[in-house]
Amino acid sequence: MTSAIQTLPVDKTFGLGFNYALWEANTIITLANVNWNSDYRDVVKFNSRAELNNYIDNNSMTPITINKASYAKFGKPVRLDVPFEVAQQYNYIRVTNPAQPIPNSSAKAYYYFISEIEYVAPNTTNIYIQLDVWQSFSWDVIFGNCFIEQGHIGIAATNTFTDHGREYLTIPEGMDIGNEYQIVDQWQRNIGSARGEADYSILVMSTVDLEADPGTVDNPKLNSAKGTNMENLPGGASLYVFRDPDQFRIFMAAFSDKPWITQGIISITAIPDFARFSLQVDYDVATVGGAEMWVINGGTLQDSTFYMKTFFRNVIFNALGLRYQNLKKFATYPYSLMELTTYSGTPIVMKPENWNSDHAEVVEIPHLVPPGARIMYVPKFYNKAANAPAEQTDSYGTWNDGGEYLDMATGIFNFPTFSLVNNGFMSFLASNKNSLAYQHSSADWSNTKTQQGIATSYDQASAGIGLSQDLNRQGMNAATQQANLANQGSMANGIIGGINAVGQLGNGPTGVISAATSMVNTGLSTALDINQRNQGLAISNGLAAGQNRSTTDNAAYLRDTNRDLASFAANGDYSNAIAGINAKVQDAKLTQPTTSGQIGGESFNLARYKWGVDLKLKMLSPSAMRSIGEYWLRYGYNINVYRTLPGDLQVMTHFTYWKLKETYIVQSKCPEPIKQAIRGIFEKGVTVWRDPNDIGNMDIGDNLPSFSEAL
Repeated sequence: MTSAIQTLPVDKTFGLGFNYALWEANTIITLANVNWNSDYRDVVKFNSRAELNNYIDNNSMTPITINKASYAKFGKPVRLDVPFEVAQQYNYIRVTNPAQPIPNSSAKAYYYFISEIEYVAPNTTNIYIQLDVWQSFSWDVIFGNCFIEQGHIGIAATNTFTDHGREYLTIPEGMDIGNEYQIVDQWQRNIGSARGEADYSILVMSTVDLEADPGTVDNPKLNSAKGTNMENLPGGASLYVFRDPDQFRIFMAAFSDKPWITQGIISITAIPDFARFSLQVDYDVATVGGAEMWVINGGTLQDSTFYMKTFFRNVIFNALGLRYQNLKKFATYPYSLMELTTYSGTPIVMKPENWNSDHAEVVEIPHLVPPGARIMYVPKFYNKAANAPAEQTDSYGTWNDGGEYLDMATGIFNFPTFSLVNNGFMSFLASNKNSLAYQHSSADWSNTKTQQGIATSYDQASAGIGLSQDLNRQGMNAATQQANLANQGSMANGIIGGINAVGQLGNGPTGVISAATSMVNTGLSTALDINQRNQGLAISNGLAAGQNRSTTDNAAYLRDTNRDLASFAANGDYSNAIAGINAKVQDAKLTQPTTSGQIGGESFNLARYKWGVDLKLKMLSPSAMRSIGEYWLRYGYNINVYRTLPGDLQVMTHFTYWKLKETYIVQSKCPEPIKQAIRGIFEKGVTVWRDPNDIGNMDIGDNLPSFSEAL
């Protein structure tokens, strides 16, 4: 074979078998103490073999030279002429053969761990050894692209915080983060409060035109609302805004006696100061009842964008302190989180790395027209990809920022609503004004009609009495005339009788006596007849007059009593009708007041704290942060990247931890078992140290990044 040794160097006495398994005669053995051990949790990457040997020389006893060959097999002892008491002080062996002549050989020395020592004789000790494949062959292998599962390169590389950590630092670690976060800092934005000087507005929706002349209770006037087109939503009711609650109180006092107007108010809502949203709103300013109000014609409410905190991640880094300042993974979820809340029971929890901005920027989106009034708060650019298109905006502000937008939002919902009390009595009077006037007029007419009927009946009864009296007088006059006529006949008969008697005078005295007697008899008879007739007439007339008088008195009594009764009844009916109207009015005074609008919504925050939005930065509790931080300082992050390991295997100032999922060795000058052993060292996880004296002695917090490359 061409690689066979044909001749030996001059003055050399070694054999041909020096290697890590066979120590030929004249091999120099150096017992030493080193700070690494055979479990390969820690290895040291010296800058050169000379540096390694210098370290061993400084931590060893006087070298021993063996004079005969010895096998160095795992599990088999190597016998050395060293006292047991001396051998037990060491944990490491270096063996060299300076006369080694093998061409192109790089292994000038081999290194072993002492796994066990065994007493043989007073100056003889068996030593069980295990080859240190790393120190023996680390210079003979070259690493290719390896899959790095975990290590300090995630801390040291210059680009690990690219895209705010989303590119490399969001791989789960599977560690206990504790049961509660703590608030490290918070930032507030207030938009309204009822505490101290009230800085909120009152939005009124009404079906009645509040600007029109309301009239009076005796002459009320009512005009329907003109409607509005606020936020491009047509509505028949009108919207009015009292920017200052005191102005609304003035309005309520002025309209407290005009319930026919206020009963048209269908909602009274407390909202943040309207001026902050009114840039795109068309409105007129009017004064009603001494109160200033805005009459909303239409338009759109204005969005606004504001910074809750600029460079908010610096707050996280500052909170880490000097020890953990390089552990930027603490600025990602679940080790830190952001909470945006309006204290309305709908907070949103955000991952800091998903806020694709250096600043905590929030968009305020108002909608104040009932129903469903609310103000939404959206974290701007949240979860937006680094290479996503630019935000889309319109003339009213941002309406799609390329992130989650309204899918990740909180807000102020359920604004408090209030009621306005209406005077039920005055409302009754105003709404029944014409009806009450009609009832009064109807009662007056009924009374007048009845009184006229009574007067007519009285006049008719009086006419009947007069007629009876007139007929009685006519009867009495007729009787008198008949008596007078009869008397005249009797007197005529008497005269005739007297004439006859005069005619008898010619008969002498007898004639005279007879004539005289006849005249006397005739006169007496006539006088008696007239007297009798007159007496009868008087009796008849007296009876007729008495009867007529009794009838007349009775008729007059009936007439008068009927009139009194009818007048009494008429007056009573009229009084009852008026009393009924008055009773209705009096009862209306006890009418329960009505309300306009309604009581509802959530008023606690407005009354006791504020309206607004708070941004809270929450981080782990100190114990959880310490537990995770110390682990990362020692072992780095889960990183899961393909990369070529640096030549010196170092990315930190003192030590670097590597755990590889796949280890590719692209060049090697060692047997396959050695190569596989080195792969196993890195795939189980190993810490590569610069200085062996640091192992177990240094504060791991002093291990700082020294790598200036990107992944």
